[in-house]
Amino acid sequence: MFVRVYGFTELGYAQYGGAWSFSTQALDQKLIAVTPQIEFAYGLLPWMELGAYASEASWWQTSGGGAGAASGNGLGDTTPYVKLRLHAQRPDDGLPWMANMFFAALPTSDWAGPAGTPSIPGGFAPLGRLPATHFGRPELTDALLVRENVRPFRFAAGVYYSYAPADTHHFGDIFQYRLTFEHFLDDKRGFAYAIEAIGLHGLPFRLDGHAVDSGARSFGLMGVGPTVEYNLTDHLIGALGVLFTALGTSDVAAVYPNVSIYYYWNPSGPVVPR
Repeated sequence: MFVRVYGFTELGYAQYGGAWSFSTQALDQKLIAVTPQIEFAYGLLPWMELGAYASEASWWQTSGGGAGAASGNGLGDTTPYVKLRLHAQRPDDGLPWMANMFFAALPTSDWAGPAGTPSIPGGFAPLGRLPATHFGRPELTDALLVRENVRPFRFAAGVYYSYAPADTHHFGDIFQYRLTFEHFLDDKRGFAYAIEAIGLHGLPFRLDGHAVDSGARSFGLMGVGPTVEYNLTDHLIGALGVLFTALGTSDVAAVYPNVSIYYYWNPSGPVVPR
């Protein structure tokens, strides 16, 4: 069982054009967004974990391009999930650890008062939040995760596919992926650095066949960033990282500082970083 407090921050400074490119144009209105969230998870069975996270959203946009400054804050969306471990890595079989996760994003930001929480410009919480879903919309996500430990290294990857049930608006599906390399410098203290690559693609179609009639028909970002991790105590783990967009299309170029604190209840003793 664990509780995690996570802080996602976005500093948007430029805009990618309509084709995949490394080049950007300066934003007329700069953007700052902060979306703290708290997550709780419990190992119901040796192969099943149940959890949920709730969030808050605050953002500020400067004036520019003939538009005035704007801001918003309030309750963010809430996402329960179930995680099923398909395979535990063992030294003798050569297969990586594998798991399937299913998320159901609930639009609690839209339920927060008569008008709800004003949506973050661009419609998304900062890149790095997994899964990324349309702000204020119900969304279903299925994910496949793999992880391979090769001491003192760890390799992890995941793919996420998100679908928003049809109503009066039809947003395109979302495809996300991540690849992480970690190097444990001190295995006993969980002291490690990691390099992570993340991709986000807004697709111009939907699984149900409805035409996309809301939001951008196609957009995307790819980013990379370093992270440092450390066991602060036997049950408390902290991580600090910064994600940078590298290329994109029809989306905001930004820097994403992130911080997280985990507290684990481990019945067998101190946390084993793995």
